Amino acid sequence: MSYATIRRLLASTSFRMALLCAGVVVAAFALAALGTWLVTKVAAERTARERVQLEMSLLQGEVLQFGPEAAIVAIQLRARLPGAYRYRLVDGQGRIVAGDLPIDTRDPGWSMHYAPETPDGGVSPDFVVLSQPLGGGGYLAVAEDLEHSEWARYAVLRTLLWFALAALILSLAVGYFVSQRTLRRMQEIFLTMERVGSGDLAARVPARPVVHESDLDGLGRNINAMLARVDALVRNLRRVSTDIAHDLRTPLTSVVHDLEAAAKPAQPEVSKLLESAQRRLEGVLRTFDAMLRLAEIEAGTARSRFTDVDLAALAERVGDAYRPDVESAGGRLDVLAPEALHVRGDPDLLAQALANLIENALKHSGERPCIRVKGLQTGQETMLIVEDDGPGIPHDSHAEVLKPHVRLDGSRTSPGVGLGLSIVAAVAQLHEALLTLEDAKPGFCVKLAWRVN
Repeated sequence: MSYATIRRLLASTSFRMALLCAGVVVAAFALAALGTWLVTKVAAERTARERVQLEMSLLQGEVLQFGPEAAIVAIQLRARLPGAYRYRLVDGQGRIVAGDLPIDTRDPGWSMHYAPETPDGGVSPDFVVLSQPLGGGGYLAVAEDLEHSEWARYAVLRTLLWFALAALILSLAVGYFVSQRTLRRMQEIFLTMERVGSGDLAARVPARPVVHESDLDGLGRNINAMLARVDALVRNLRRVSTDIAHDLRTPLTSVVHDLEAAAKPAQPEVSKLLESAQRRLEGVLRTFDAMLRLAEIEAGTARSRFTDVDLAALAERVGDAYRPDVESAGGRLDVLAPEALHVRGDPDLLAQALANLIENALKHSGERPCIRVKGLQTGQETMLIVEDDGPGIPHDSHAEVLKPHVRLDGSRTSPGVGLGLSIVAAVAQLHEALLTLEDAKPGFCVKLAWRVN
């Protein structure tokens, strides 16, 4: 299991809930084990006291009925039996006359004792001891080694521990498989959202049968319903916008043709006015063309036309088309792309973006513009760069110039509608390329960078 998978698993809410449940189960087993230990300890001591009390009564009866010698014989016989009690019979002179209990318990009554260390360095379990005085200054002590009853307590504890371990493993296993299923479902939802964010409004979360629907399936169904409504609204808006643009394009084109026809026999003053009106209408038509082009790019329909594109060849082709215009303005256009640079994309849209950048540099670089188009291949990126030696754009205005119809104060008197860089930004987003605006010192620099897979 990779580190990334472990991180995703630990970040999963379902797996965290499984860990929490496993912790609760283990804590419950731990409390049960502690309670079992305490209860069985008390029960074992009470049972041992009852048995020792009975044994003491029997031996005292032997002493009273037959004398101390009978008690000695009884102790010797009983000490040989498996699981026997431990005895200590002391006469009036302080001598141990029977038993092997290594604990001196002269004080009458009950007591708990630990035996001294055994020869191998171990320590025996605790004893519950009952001591009673005898006539003549002696005493009798009877003890039971609680080890005989503790094996059952340890067996219960071991069983609880094994069950706790099994419950922990089972909880983690169930949590892992449930989390994997949840993560796969969430990944489907995330990928759908990414596709929608990239412009594919037809993307939908994979559906599951309603009979087996979970909460995530219900979420996916609601997301699909929302996306269907958004898709319908966007399609309707695009249709209306496109219809309006086409409806206006036709009469405006007719007006341009009429102005061309009216300008031929007219007087010079009228011809100038007609030419001015014609230029304005042509500007309006270009605006509509740019708006329709931008709407098409943002719709994401061009993804179906993606193919392998050589940026070096594309830069040479577009550069050759604009080089005469740049040279006629007294400038120069250099294309530096020494090797093939391949990316996936729509060649027409990439050519449109590069043409917009060159036109933007030609308009705003002043007299004798120097424009450089570069293609670069690094270890991780494929880049297309356009630089000029003009006044550039202030850094705090870089984000603004990428918005549609935004024109800075210095460029309001020049032709244009403020859609050139907006189309470049839309093309970059469609092709998942990073668009960067920089200061070329002097001039302006625009970079399009594709990550190398």
